[in-house]
Amino acid sequence: MSKKTQQKANKPATTKTPVPPQPVKDKKQVMAEPENRRALLIRLCLALVAVVFVLYINTLQNGYVLDDEIMVKSNTIVAKGLAGVGELLSTPHMRGYLIVPNDDYRPLSLVMFAIERQFFGPGPMSHHFFNIVVFAGCVLMLFLFLHQFLGGAKPIAAFVGALIFAVHPIHTEVVANIKSRDELLCFFFGFLALNIFMNYMRSGKPLQLAFGMFSLFLAFLSKENVITFIGVVPLLFFVYQAADRKRAAVITGSTVLVSIVFIVMSRLILHAYHANESSSIEFIDNALVNAPSFMSRIATAISISGRYLKLLFVPYPLVCNYSYNSIPFASFADPVVLASMLAYAAMIGFAITRLLKVRKDPWAFAILYFLMTISLFTNLFMLIGAEMGERFLFMASAGVCMAVAFAADKWLISPANANSIKGLLSGKVILPLLILAIAFGSMSFSRNYDWKDNPSLYRADVEKSPNDARLAYYMGTSLAEDQYASETDTAKQKEIDREALVHLKRSLSIYSKFAEANAELGRVYDRLQIYDSAEHFDKEAVRINPTHTVALNNLGSVYLATGRYAQAAETYRQAIATNPNFQLAYFNLGRTYNQLKNYDSAIYFYSKMLQLQPGYPDAEQELGMAYFMKQNYDEAEKCFKSVLQTTPNDANAVNNLGAVYLNTKKYPLAIEQFRHSVQINPNYFNAYSNLGRAYYFTQQYSLAVEAFSKELSIDGRNGIKDIPFLALSYKGEGNMEMALKYEAIAKQYYSNFKL
Repeated sequence: MSKKTQQKANKPATTKTPVPPQPVKDKKQVMAEPENRRALLIRLCLALVAVVFVLYINTLQNGYVLDDEIMVKSNTIVAKGLAGVGELLSTPHMRGYLIVPNDDYRPLSLVMFAIERQFFGPGPMSHHFFNIVVFAGCVLMLFLFLHQFLGGAKPIAAFVGALIFAVHPIHTEVVANIKSRDELLCFFFGFLALNIFMNYMRSGKPLQLAFGMFSLFLAFLSKENVITFIGVVPLLFFVYQAADRKRAAVITGSTVLVSIVFIVMSRLILHAYHANESSSIEFIDNALVNAPSFMSRIATAISISGRYLKLLFVPYPLVCNYSYNSIPFASFADPVVLASMLAYAAMIGFAITRLLKVRKDPWAFAILYFLMTISLFTNLFMLIGAEMGERFLFMASAGVCMAVAFAADKWLISPANANSIKGLLSGKVILPLLILAIAFGSMSFSRNYDWKDNPSLYRADVEKSPNDARLAYYMGTSLAEDQYASETDTAKQKEIDREALVHLKRSLSIYSKFAEANAELGRVYDRLQIYDSAEHFDKEAVRINPTHTVALNNLGSVYLATGRYAQAAETYRQAIATNPNFQLAYFNLGRTYNQLKNYDSAIYFYSKMLQLQPGYPDAEQELGMAYFMKQNYDEAEKCFKSVLQTTPNDANAVNNLGAVYLNTKKYPLAIEQFRHSVQINPNYFNAYSNLGRAYYFTQQYSLAVEAFSKELSIDGRNGIKDIPFLALSYKGEGNMEMALKYEAIAKQYYSNFKL
């Protein structure tokens, strides 16, 4: 035996463990597995959408609330529909309602409103419907993000996090308030960008990168809150989705580039409209601008941050507004401040520790995401236009929902069922999830009813926050404007005004230098014809804020009502100098010059008002009267006909058009208009007066007697002026007994009258 053979023989033999035969999957089984996963994802997505619609379907009956007036209902550019889209994309945010020197650039939500206005009309229902649709999209984007974040193998955990986001009551303001479409779109396109970027991270396809950048740009066009993604993106792609550092760098660089492009673009547009001045923050909105000390400001800001945390876990009470003095100034000795500091310190410490210990710890990401996105609204690093707002939690709340998803994945969902509906239906998952979803969902559904209209919302919230000066003002204003306008009974209108005065005075008792509350008090007292009080509060508003155009206009109205026409004209001119686009001041100035019989000036200012708001019926009516008084009947006729195109059943306009025909001796046309006027308003004594004269001039004496008699039965005092015509009409029809009777009555008032 050779050496080679011997060595081979001495080597111990190895025995292979037999491998049990594996079941062979046929082609149908292989294809079915991804199909099953896809079907599960579709079912979970549909369930989330259904939950959103069930919870928010009752908002479809709601009206316009809060800033919906500015952004939707009365926005002149939005009202143009599709024709206004280009203008919305190239102008500051509030340009369609108000010109301010420190505006923002957030066109995307306005573009959506304009499109909806074009196809569905001016009512609020369509806008509420699309708010629900976009919110459902936000929930789905968070679900898909969590699904990808968890490796695409734990859809049940992702569903848990997205469901909590869908039912959380803190989101009711954003969904129920149409104006907050900007928050919804910012979240939707921001998370859409993250999802697309994660796809790019795996595939490296340039087209996906481009789509991600475009989506992020749309998020910026919605609201600039997404600027915090400059921190979120590198954290996500250098730490958690770090398969390719080069691609992570490209995504981060793209995010920075999009941010720079938006900032430059928005600055250029705002600069073109002189709307990029430094923001002036009102004390009433954010009292931190005048905090007793710097340390008090920081302590109060920390307490507000703690309130945000509390609302995420105990979402009650929910309030639509937080202004002075709803949140008292705090010190570092306050328990709330200390608890807030401890809570945030624990969160930061936990996140850093976990990140260092476990590089891809999901809870660290959830916490850091929350801290980054809430940082804009804490008032710690910079003061913003409000101390606090529930809408400010919308983007940040996703961090808490992520943490809930990660907790469910670790402690509740069996790993074997993480990718199966069984994982959701197990008792450990479904019972606590149902309890939380029902509790939060019922709170959300109930809260939506508060957002029905301004009076409902403010009445619900003023009880929960009685020390909020602006909220009390909102309550008083909604009564004096919204509720008053919807009431036709004059006695009930006076009751509404008296209740409004209570809330407005409450507002001033909290903050006496509140110019808006003073101005609204002046307006209500003016309507109640208590002119000394109206003048006092209007002057106080102007003293606090000399450029308060509403107060100046209201003060002018007091002067106009009390016959001080020169003072009225001067005050209206001040209002116009302060705001050259203040339409109502032009209208009132025209009325003042009508009273002064300066009809040329009246015509000028009515025309200016109509340039700003074409087709405004009251201005057309008054302009027609000014032309009528100048005996320019052709122009007067045009104005009254224009009014009737807008409001065909306006008895005044019909009567005025008849007066034009009466003075131009077109008697048949005049009679037709006067008869139409009294059909619209059977108690319109002035139309009966004109009708009687038209019949008299056409020698239809019996009909003239009938018209004049009706006038006297409605208003005998004002009808005295037509008694001579009544006497002559009786004479014309041959009834000398009645003619002599009314001749005698006429002689008591008109010494030279003779039949």
